[in-house]
Amino acid sequence: MAKSISTYTLSHHLADQKARFLADQGRGWTLVMGNEAGDLDTLASSIGYAWLRSHESSNEDQQKSVALMTTSRVDFVLRAENVHALQLARITDPYPELLCPEDLPVSHQCTEYALVDHNNLQSNFASANAQVKAVLDHHEDEGKYLGSASPRIIEPAGSCASLVTRQNPPTPRPIPPELATLLLSAIMIDTQGLKKGGKALGVDRDAAAWLLRHSSLPDLAPAADGTGNINLSLPAEGALDTLTDHSLIRSLTDTLSTKKMAVSHLSTRDLLRRDYKEYTLNVSPSISVQPGPVKAGLATVPLPLSVYFASHPSSTMAESQAWMKERGLSILGVLTTYRGKKGVGKREEMWIVHESLADTADRQLALRLFRGLEADKQLRLKRVDFGPSNDFSFHADFTVRVYKQKNASATRKQIAPTLKQILEK
Repeated sequence: MAKSISTYTLSHHLADQKARFLADQGRGWTLVMGNEAGDLDTLASSIGYAWLRSHESSNEDQQKSVALMTTSRVDFVLRAENVHALQLARITDPYPELLCPEDLPVSHQCTEYALVDHNNLQSNFASANAQVKAVLDHHEDEGKYLGSASPRIIEPAGSCASLVTRQNPPTPRPIPPELATLLLSAIMIDTQGLKKGGKALGVDRDAAAWLLRHSSLPDLAPAADGTGNINLSLPAEGALDTLTDHSLIRSLTDTLSTKKMAVSHLSTRDLLRRDYKEYTLNVSPSISVQPGPVKAGLATVPLPLSVYFASHPSSTMAESQAWMKERGLSILGVLTTYRGKKGVGKREEMWIVHESLADTADRQLALRLFRGLEADKQLRLKRVDFGPSNDFSFHADFTVRVYKQKNASATRKQIAPTLKQILEK
């Protein structure tokens, strides 16, 4: 007998799928996974799409789908916004129902993957018999899995969670209110509450309107905020313009944003790995003595560089170098994002280049990178002298340069393809 949606929660479903996957050693299952940064969009999209696939009654194979977290369970504390959104979805520490990397059997037999919030399978899963069966993403299309992935949807959106929500069939099946809340949370953090003139597109507003009506937010909202009673009435069908100013949307967005920026307790290493992506670049023969792949890492840090270096500049430099050594990086980009005194969004970039790993002569790797970045019309970078990078110099093999990014709307989503284009052409 089918379980009632009111009693069979999202947590129950995740626990059941995880147990079945582990019992089968992954044989015949599809791992639904997001990108390595492990942000809220990746987390919610993987859980959401795995749920949708597992409830596709017409396809028994798709029913055996389970979300794989890309973050170790002990590292969930690095993202307070993720923890809060999971709590709203009634998933709490120590998160036993979630399948995390450390839960995977060493010899698991899963070879099928569905990718959300990225469109290139991570190298540690890319075995000879690996198959990517589906892709839902809003990053630059890398042109892979054209023959194997169905659906293969790569298109602009403020949040991948919006593309996942749109996959719900025209006659929607019941969705757990906890899942609707989780997906809505991802859309809010990525679009700054559907901010007008921001990243939100039509697909995001449509998804948010539908999710709000099916979410658990009205039941979770406090009786009052600091100004009076919270408006718990939901917007009428099609009234998308009212979403941005809706009390529930504002409250959720403000709470998530505040938690996302609360990182003062984190070490330099934790700040670097908290929101981090890694890339393998095949550098041009004109740069390297022995052309071949080099590794680059991009870490998004929600602090200005002045705060990043505030306490112990020399140790911050040392920890940054140590992270590069740990990851085998030739290039590390620290991409800061924060709000100025008037609440205006600001961004900076600090680039650290380790020439010896790339086997380049006369700092050719750094020179090509810096020239390319400074010439890029989209980022609009302005080079600045930054005290800590001057006063506490790196080892002689390292070259450092700091920029103000005048185009504050450009994120890692735009910077990563630019980096690839500069060094591989």
